[in-house]
Amino acid sequence: MEPKDTVEIRSARTGRPSSRPRVYQPDELVRFDARIPARTAQRLYEVAHRTGRPVTAVHADLLAKALDDEAGAQMS
Repeated sequence: MEPKDTVEIRSARTGRPSSRPRVYQPDELVRFDARIPARTAQRLYEVAHRTGRPVTAVHADLLAKALDDEAGAQMS
């Protein structure tokens, strides 16, 4: 496997020595825990219910879009 075929996720810890980066396949699922305000969670679950999609899929799509929008704004 060539390095370009993998995704490296760096440690995001601050104030402590970094732990080792994790390496995944590009489409491999990564689990993380996030605490979000109840109103945001309610909206997330409402979209999932309305569209008949899993909450995690809706969350992943929204997060990817937000990150793409941020990257686009930084390029301006």
